[in-house]
Amino acid sequence: MINYELPQMKYQEQKGLISVIVPIYNNEIYLKECLDSIFVQTFTNWEALLIDDGSTDNTGKIVDEYAKKDSRFIAIHKQNGGVLSARKAGLENSKGEFIANLDHDDTYHQQYLEKMYEKITETGADFVWCKNQLEADHVDANYHVTDYKWNEDKSKNIEIMLTLAQGVSWITWDKLIKREIYAKVRFPNLNVIFGEDPIQMLQVAYNSNSAAFIPENLYFHKKGGASTRPNIISVIQTVIIIDDIFKNLFNGIVPENIKNLFYSRFCRRIAYYYYRLDKNKRKRFIDGLKPLLSESIKREKNLSLKICLFLANKRIEFPFMLWESIKNFKSNFLYFH
Repeated sequence: MINYELPQMKYQEQKGLISVIVPIYNNEIYLKECLDSIFVQTFTNWEALLIDDGSTDNTGKIVDEYAKKDSRFIAIHKQNGGVLSARKAGLENSKGEFIANLDHDDTYHQQYLEKMYEKITETGADFVWCKNQLEADHVDANYHVTDYKWNEDKSKNIEIMLTLAQGVSWITWDKLIKREIYAKVRFPNLNVIFGEDPIQMLQVAYNSNSAAFIPENLYFHKKGGASTRPNIISVIQTVIIIDDIFKNLFNGIVPENIKNLFYSRFCRRIAYYYYRLDKNKRKRFIDGLKPLLSESIKREKNLSLKICLFLANKRIEFPFMLWESIKNFKSNFLYFH
């Protein structure tokens, strides 16, 4: 069973203030560049919560150095618990009316906070987001994104984020969010090393009534950066958490459009790799995954893979070697013909 916690907000909100939350772990290489991009912002009414998540290199010293340099930098040192726990610590210690996230190896455009603040105050949106190269890689270049209101049907808002239908994704770091909305996010009491963003933003989408867009690239994301490459165990854990969050948001009755997207985007791949784990590793996840795997098999449209998944679910392990052989045969056949 997964335990969740709402953030325990320690301070009263200060109107007009932006709180920038920076989870940091062992990043002495890129950290100064990251923090300097906050320091030079044209919008000056900010605080930056620097969450040193149990670093073992010189990261903690750099954090303290910036806190001494400018009182708007707030140093918080904690035991290692992962990005989600660091963001939660930052949120709980924030004072801003609005919350921004910055990954420790990324940087802001000098006018990031200014333009995001102007947009969110002009529109009254619950969150705003800006263009960034990572999303541009996945969104049709001819698609024109405009401001819009979320649907009254909350499942439609989740669907928008799952499909990038309006150019908005589940990443947190290109967003400025009202603190009153962010404070409704339930954080799993686990060390999550993959999928921290969708765990938060799908809940933000559900709790928001409107959003707005800035068609400028104001956030510079280092692909790969200093992050840890996820393994299949961490991915499986995240899928279980997201499924649990959906059930909580929709009181146990997840709408069919969300189920279809969830199983097509997540569970098909998870089912395939889960059955390739050794049996001891499977035991860690069987209670949480069993319903998902059954649904995934039921919804799988590829007959060959459907049969492989079904047989593997009956503890017959050989079909995946057969599936690999079929794929290799097809690719070789196409190549030579």
